[in-house]
Amino acid sequence: MNFEKEIKEDIVIEKVNLKRATYKEAEEFRIMVQNDIEAGCQKMIIDMKLCEFMDSAFLGVLINSMKLLEKLNGCLKLASVHDDAQVILDITKISDLFKIYSNKEEAVSSFRLN
Repeated sequence: MNFEKEIKEDIVIEKVNLKRATYKEAEEFRIMVQNDIEAGCQKMIIDMKLCEFMDSAFLGVLINSMKLLEKLNGCLKLASVHDDAQVILDITKISDLFKIYSNKEEAVSSFRLN
């Protein structure tokens, strides 16, 4: 299974179970996240612990999902970003767009503080 969903309180946590997240999986991920948003999700965490690489298509889905949630007064946060994937986020300046937490527990707690 490429992706797993966990729900904690009113927070949807989508776990990316891929070492390489590419265009091949981007559409599946986009549909899954979109379905969560259409079902009323306002708080989402993407757990990137296992993901070492993301291509531009997958990064695009992350950005578009964040923007869609923000339009609906929601929030998308990243958690457990692998060091190699963090380099990609930093080089592309995409890390500036997201709130990134060292693990999903921190990300969950951050929603309680808001």
